[in-house]
Amino acid sequence: MSFHSYHELHLGSHCEDKMHHTHESTFPFFGEDINALSYISWEREIDDLVHSFHLRHSKYYFLTLCISSFVGHAKEWWDFRQSRVEKGRKSSINNWSELRACMRRTFIPPSFDFDHEIEKKKIEIARMKEEKLTIVLREMRELEEKERIRIHRREQKEREKFGQELREEEEQLRKEKEEKERKEFEAKERVRQEKEFKTKEEEIEKKKEKKSCLEK
Repeated sequence: MSFHSYHELHLGSHCEDKMHHTHESTFPFFGEDINALSYISWEREIDDLVHSFHLRHSKYYFLTLCISSFVGHAKEWWDFRQSRVEKGRKSSINNWSELRACMRRTFIPPSFDFDHEIEKKKIEIARMKEEKLTIVLREMRELEEKERIRIHRREQKEREKFGQELREEEEQLRKEKEEKERKEFEAKERVRQEKEFKTKEEEIEKKKEKKSCLEK
């Protein structure tokens, strides 16, 4: 059974089509980035799915799910290949093993050094992590500086507030002292005036007595 005949036979009904779309969502997309490492990563993810699907569905059904995950360049490649199959210029693909072998020939160059590419990828990831760490550290330093400035401004405001309160308290004490001194002065002044008045009264009284004695 060819891939096309299987697709027409088994995906015709609404129920089966719905199930197909549900299964499609579990398959990773491939085609936006078609470099060798991206393909290998996608292939490994498909290999992780193949055994669980083969237990419940046929190899042709699994093949349709793999192909439905093609996007971008991979979909263009597959459509072009299928047009050549229809013209008899390419053999049809009937299962995942055949598709994997074909895609390896297409997306993994013969000169591809897997270990070397992996090492390059590790270096790239390490560089990206280092750059990210540098950014994080810079952001942390900026946050620390902002916090330091915020604390400095808060402490400065607190010092200014304390200084203002201290000046107000000193002014209040000065006014209270002046008021106390004023009242003490007024009290002393009243006592002095009362003494002067009493002294004058005594002098007047003495003069009256003296005058009275002279008249006698």
